[in-house]
Amino acid sequence: MAHSLATTDNEFEGATHAATIGVLVFVLRYEDLCAGDSVALHPLTHDGAGFEIGRASEVRPPAMEGKTFLLPDRFVSRVHARVVRRDGKGFLEDAGSKLGTFVRGERIQGPVALADGDVVEMGQSLFVYRLVDEPTAVRMMTHRAGFAFGPTRTLCPEVMRLAVDLDRLARSDQPILLLAETGAGKEVAARYVHDRSGRAGPFVAVDCGAIPEHLVEGELFGHRRGAFSGAHEERKGRIRSAEGGTVFLDEIGNLPGTAQASLLRAIQENEVTPVGADRGQKVDVRWMAATNVDVFSEKSGFRADLRERLAGYVGMLPPLRKRREDLGVLVAHLLARRGVERASITRAAARALFLGDLPGNVREIERSLGSACLLMGDGPIDLQHLSALRARAASEKEEPASEPPGVEATDEVRRNKARPPRERIEAALFRAKGSQVEAARLLGVHERQFARWMDAYGIPRPRKGPSGG
Repeated sequence: MAHSLATTDNEFEGATHAATIGVLVFVLRYEDLCAGDSVALHPLTHDGAGFEIGRASEVRPPAMEGKTFLLPDRFVSRVHARVVRRDGKGFLEDAGSKLGTFVRGERIQGPVALADGDVVEMGQSLFVYRLVDEPTAVRMMTHRAGFAFGPTRTLCPEVMRLAVDLDRLARSDQPILLLAETGAGKEVAARYVHDRSGRAGPFVAVDCGAIPEHLVEGELFGHRRGAFSGAHEERKGRIRSAEGGTVFLDEIGNLPGTAQASLLRAIQENEVTPVGADRGQKVDVRWMAATNVDVFSEKSGFRADLRERLAGYVGMLPPLRKRREDLGVLVAHLLARRGVERASITRAAARALFLGDLPGNVREIERSLGSACLLMGDGPIDLQHLSALRARAASEKEEPASEPPGVEATDEVRRNKARPPRERIEAALFRAKGSQVEAARLLGVHERQFARWMDAYGIPRPRKGPSGG
């Protein structure tokens, strides 16, 4: 979608000496989730740089006119807020709007310094503030409406950088290992590489965590007829099925140890030996893998030699809660895929859906929207239509076990009685590289509270952090 946001010649004047550049990204409007008109606004390159945000006089795509960003949002005042850079920092101030301006969910009273990742609400519109380096700011201004990435676009600086790297690597035979939480879009990134690789063969994705252990080698490498009871015909296996193309080994961290050894040989020799065969068969495939497990930890049980073979390039795909600036294009894409041409959402439902922890990432948004669109009828999506969020909220009201006798609960524990969903705990452990102490800190609770949550879900205790806690 085109936007009238021309880049001026002096836009980055003075930016060379700035450590970071602030960019406010317009994400979406609650009244029109199908618009997909997200866009990066003018950067705050030097002190004194700034612009206003106000209401457009007619319905049209959001656009910058002079020093004012105009939104077709009837809940935004004619001049709603101002963004300005002072003392090297970005500040947001309300311009006397009728309904107020919110930062991190709180209505602001005076100028507020913006931090990286801050969520801003004005009227029925959502924004995200990002702090980036100059090359990234230039890229964001060159691609104001987003950088092409798979079936959608991205306005996230980290994903833009990843996309640039993957594009450069695509036509090589370099193995690629992607690290990301479940549902964050690992397969989208892998297909992005395959589509740009120029390889004529197919893209074959293998969910290594979904194959029973005793069937893994037959599924990957195939088998000869009569190799075992029930093998009535020869099977090529997933790797040979990708001949001339790309093999994407998703959730590689869940691959059993015996299969890891066989896979290592296949990658080293470009050769697979079907079950029941006495000699290998050469294959020409591009190897890609992804995992939500910390395969760089000795505790993971993942073979270091296999990891090194797969980790020709290691890319990290941020979780959706770290890239909320992509919510607009993702939501529009997911709704269009379901044939939805018009959808809106109440402010309460939007805050619950878009501003929570999003432990299921893109998959969570897709599931929630799928059921909500069937339930909303002719009205907007409301809290009552977000069944998964309601169920999670009910689960979080459960009381965890009390402190052991003789141990006084801290104030911090008392403030955090509600147990978060299992996905959130596992995500914290992943971000903390397996450190229980660090994961507890990320969730803002005492380590004992975090340990009780782990026990309640049957999550194995990881190693402790370097602090020895």
